[in-house]
Amino acid sequence: MKKIAVLCDFDGTVAEEDVGDLLFRTFSCDGAREAIERWKRGEISSRECLERGASLARCNSSELRSFTLGQRLDPFFKDFHDFARQRGIEVVVLSDGLDYYIEQILVRHGLGSIEFFANRMRHQGESISVEFPWYNLLECTDCGCCKTHHLFRYRNQGYYIVYVGNGRSDRCPCESADLVFAKGDLLDHCRARQINCIEFRNFRDVEREVLRRLVLDGDTRRAV
Repeated sequence: MKKIAVLCDFDGTVAEEDVGDLLFRTFSCDGAREAIERWKRGEISSRECLERGASLARCNSSELRSFTLGQRLDPFFKDFHDFARQRGIEVVVLSDGLDYYIEQILVRHGLGSIEFFANRMRHQGESISVEFPWYNLLECTDCGCCKTHHLFRYRNQGYYIVYVGNGRSDRCPCESADLVFAKGDLLDHCRARQINCIEFRNFRDVEREVLRRLVLDGDTRRAV
């Protein structure tokens, strides 16, 4: 079987909720909510949205820990990860959110070994700031973390790319993946652009299709 990498969005995909959105709605004032809505309408970049939300957020370490403890993963994601690991399939998280809560949530669910790439959050006192180590790597400034850059890196290593996502930051990578699972806004985008995709509700759906199309067939050239 050819090498397979499943690249997963985090907020609203691996995690049940958009955790970054919820974090800023919880700890920032109305200005952060306005920035989120402007980003969703495509009026500002995700980097601008994150910088605006971070500048307005006020929370201490205890509040942040309590917040992350309340976040849940897709109920079938851990099973999917175990299924993939048993078959030598790479599972990677690509997020335009923040590394702080991604790491905390994955570790709490026993998934701390999963490789992930995201924007970097700094917390000092009650203030938050964001750094962007994966920004503008393909001369594109729409996202803070360039998911397509990471997708190409895995492809250059010979991987067949499965992409799983639900939102605006998943539009670019889904156009370059070999197989796309989509829901929410990403599903609407794929249908509008006539991008081949499989609709999914949760990672049980993803597991079934990966098993049927890639594992049992044993030939990724047939997975179209």
